[in-house]
Amino acid sequence: MARVPLYIEFSDKSVLIIGGGYVGTKRALKFSEAGAHVIVIALKPSTELIRASSMGNVDLVVADANTFNYDRVMGRVNLLVYAIPTNSELKHKLRLLASERRILFNDTTNANETEVVVPFEGEVNGIRFAVTSEGKSGVAASMVRDYIQVTLSKSDLHPIVNAWYEAKQLIKKLVDDPHVRMRIYFMLKDDEHFLEIARSGDINRVVRYVNEVIKNHGY
Repeated sequence: MARVPLYIEFSDKSVLIIGGGYVGTKRALKFSEAGAHVIVIALKPSTELIRASSMGNVDLVVADANTFNYDRVMGRVNLLVYAIPTNSELKHKLRLLASERRILFNDTTNANETEVVVPFEGEVNGIRFAVTSEGKSGVAASMVRDYIQVTLSKSDLHPIVNAWYEAKQLIKKLVDDPHVRMRIYFMLKDDEHFLEIARSGDINRVVRYVNEVIKNHGY
């Protein structure tokens, strides 16, 4: 598989979701919360979808997905999510329509065939991560996500992340050459003294030390 993990800004994107059951509803709410314009086509939408529609969070079209005129909406769609588990003929038709229009296709019914994976997400102190088992088991992937979340929450990485943010801002301000900046980044990555200061959470010491490194190396 040649899938590339990415974080994509969806606030200016449109998502078309076929199916209003459990998975279709979760996808609709997820992309709506990310700021996307979400259109859901469902003959029997869930109560959550009806509520989201009444609040203006999604555009809900109560219609039979088999007979719906997709030309009405395809022109402005960036991602198509297929979430009806028992209709392979319709799925094939929509996959072709998406391909012809260069619309990304998320197949929630077959993880091995989907073009786009929607992973399980986690976040600890501003560090976001995503987990997929590539179709083996969504439950297992969620367990791995939970494990990473608990492990990160107990680690000493939070002050290091803050220290690196300050260090990066200072290096970008003082060093014009991006190649030199990269050398400094990797130098500090293996610098135990820098990491010790970073773990302490003392940002002033971090700034002083990075200034010394830049000065001592003639940058």
